[in-house]
Amino acid sequence: MRKSREENPEDWGDRQKLERYMESIKIVAQRLDCHFEQLTLVDNVTNGVNAILKSPLPCFEKPGGTILCTNLMDHLVSHALKAAVQQRGMQLHTVEIPLRIESKEALIDLFKTEIDKVQDLRLALLDHITNTPAMTFPIEELIEKFHQRSVPVLIDGAHAPNQIPNLSLTKLGCDFYVGSLHKWMFGARGTAFVFVKNQSSTNLIQPPVSWGYVPSPSDLSKTSSFHLQFFHQGTRDETAFFTIPKAIEFIDLICGGKERIYEYNANLSQKAKEMLDERWGNEDSLIPSSLEAPYMKMIKLPHLPGYNKSVADASRLSEILLGYHQIVVVVVCINEELFLRISTQIYNCMEDYLYLGNVIDELRHE
Repeated sequence: MRKSREENPEDWGDRQKLERYMESIKIVAQRLDCHFEQLTLVDNVTNGVNAILKSPLPCFEKPGGTILCTNLMDHLVSHALKAAVQQRGMQLHTVEIPLRIESKEALIDLFKTEIDKVQDLRLALLDHITNTPAMTFPIEELIEKFHQRSVPVLIDGAHAPNQIPNLSLTKLGCDFYVGSLHKWMFGARGTAFVFVKNQSSTNLIQPPVSWGYVPSPSDLSKTSSFHLQFFHQGTRDETAFFTIPKAIEFIDLICGGKERIYEYNANLSQKAKEMLDERWGNEDSLIPSSLEAPYMKMIKLPHLPGYNKSVADASRLSEILLGYHQIVVVVVCINEELFLRISTQIYNCMEDYLYLGNVIDELRHE
């Protein structure tokens, strides 16, 4: 595609680019069960969140108010949220989710209590699946709780597409949803999306403002101003977006479909967790099984001589596993304990996690 672009930049810019862009949007919308006019493409989830937080939305019309989030949200999204709150003169209410959490019902009750504490709640920003710990929020129930208070909900779904089975943005009912396509959906890096439930009544503006802010009549005859806002961003290389049809084709034709991928990954993830927990004598999980992510699991590490139960040594262990053993795994410190977050994808097998267990056991006996 880049070769085609450089061979004929005019044809690429005037004709091919928009056609390919809209093709990718329609394919993603079909996969996520929403209308293509409700969805557009962005480089990453953080850019999508920024677009929502910085746009003149109805929930931001009056000065003041509060945005609700949790202590488990992604750091980059946290930065974007803090900047938006400061710029708008708003307040931030952070729900402190304890680890360990007892049950799905306990988490829902916690949110209900926190919602009742806030008088002028304008927006809720929730993860679908948290990065660490790998927790799947009961999104449907939480959206209902916020909507009972007429509070719009923005979902950070960075880890959800192709990990949450049969994800339907239409049935989910949230007001905004941002998600990555490179994590679990086999898209190229730099592919993500923004979903807006009521696109026709929402004036979403993509920062930085570029060509699409004042679209040409010719472009408007081909698609909506919503899509054009996010389409032509100066000299940005959009070719990553145009790999999306091939990524979906890979899932359906080469891998045998998303259901087959889910069955393999979820089964391997559970078996790997059970094997490592049994190996290291873990009896309690950090989060209940009903809230565990399908392809990501948290496992408490055994005592490792020479490693303190600290953030610094979690980072040091992660570097040693990668540098000396070619193991890519997230190591975090929670409740003064070290935990691994394992992930499973179709190219993984049980031998990978047996190798991880062997390496950790070697460190135990050094």
